[in-house]
Amino acid sequence: MSIPQFRRARAVMQSPLPALAGLAAIMLAERAASLRSRTQVEPARSLRNLTLGALSLLVVSTLEGPVARSLAQRVVRRQRGLVQLLPLPPLARDALAFLAMDYTMYVWHVLTHKVPLLWRLHLVHHIDLDLDATTALRFHAADMLLSVPWRAAQVALLGTSPRALRVWQGFFFASVVFHHSNLRLPERFERRLAWVLTTPRMHGIHHTAEQRLTNSNWSSGLSLWDHLHDSFRLDASPPAVRIGVPAYHHPRQTGLLASLLLPFLRQRDDWRTRR
Repeated sequence: MSIPQFRRARAVMQSPLPALAGLAAIMLAERAASLRSRTQVEPARSLRNLTLGALSLLVVSTLEGPVARSLAQRVVRRQRGLVQLLPLPPLARDALAFLAMDYTMYVWHVLTHKVPLLWRLHLVHHIDLDLDATTALRFHAADMLLSVPWRAAQVALLGTSPRALRVWQGFFFASVVFHHSNLRLPERFERRLAWVLTTPRMHGIHHTAEQRLTNSNWSSGLSLWDHLHDSFRLDASPPAVRIGVPAYHHPRQTGLLASLLLPFLRQRDDWRTRR
């Protein structure tokens, strides 16, 4: 293969088309086999989520992506970072970097709920009154912007190579779309799958309008971290639970403009219902 052919092939591999195709496939599947009944008017709700997602992905593609890739190339070239210092073959170092990236995303997710400033931004994701694949994209652009230093620290301190970063990013995006989806899987199969991966029923519990349930199932990829930290639960019934945050129970509070302004307004007592 010539250098121009290699570059074209690499460009195809890095194209967003496979991710978009995967998102479309999940959206079709969840409509054919739904886990929860929808409560909001469609397609208006999904279009709002996709618009918020487009703004967030703009930050990811123009800032987070280039920063992370540049740092990944540097840590390999200079042999910096925890994983790069280990006397292991490259594939073994990449496997450890993958696990470390996934675990530190678990930590970041916990912080977005526990640190008031981060919660102001993450709240935009949680006030969605339904939960499906479009919710996976419903993040405030400022939330993505504030996560850039965390992603940079992940790559630089862990010593994540470009290859490990690409594999983890692909896995992470697919996992986030999958576990936010409204896809009904055979319950016995899903309970077994939840020992390894974050699943729709599992993450649905995290999105319920009850704080004690929301403070569980923090994993975004491998469910291993919830099992290790005793934050795993699969004892609530997703079809019966209410999705969202109690203080934002009206559709007008979850609209596009309201969601964009939400982090900059006076905060409510999120877990108390406002009439």
